[in-house]
Amino acid sequence: MADQLDLYVSSDELDPIADAARGLHDELTEHGRMAESDERTAGEALSAHRFATGRSLTLLAEGWSRQVDDLLNDCARISGHLDQTVSAHTELEYQIQAEFHQIQRSTSAYDRIVALAGVTDPTPTDPPPTEIDWGKA
Repeated sequence: MADQLDLYVSSDELDPIADAARGLHDELTEHGRMAESDERTAGEALSAHRFATGRSLTLLAEGWSRQVDDLLNDCARISGHLDQTVSAHTELEYQIQAEFHQIQRSTSAYDRIVALAGVTDPTPTDPPPTEIDWGKA
């Protein structure tokens, strides 16, 4: 087995990205909705006094809430995907290596090349016997 896998993915490279996604998720969870109740309360109060901006403020609060939810889901998805990437690539690399080792157990280099190409053996078996016409007429 080689010192470094061909499909090598470093957790040192991916962990900071996953950590940043988790950090953003935590910050949004804590601070993303701080003004939401005040916005809704203000929107309802303005609407009660027949100000058109009341409905706009309420819609803004609802839109902001949906955006926070979407961003929270995306951060969780990114973090989870990157956490699984290193192990998935390592597993795939070992699977590919096992297949190559199985192919290398073939009897000849020709057999290995044919196996890697994924084709059946293109060499003909025995040539058909030659028929001789002895003058049958």
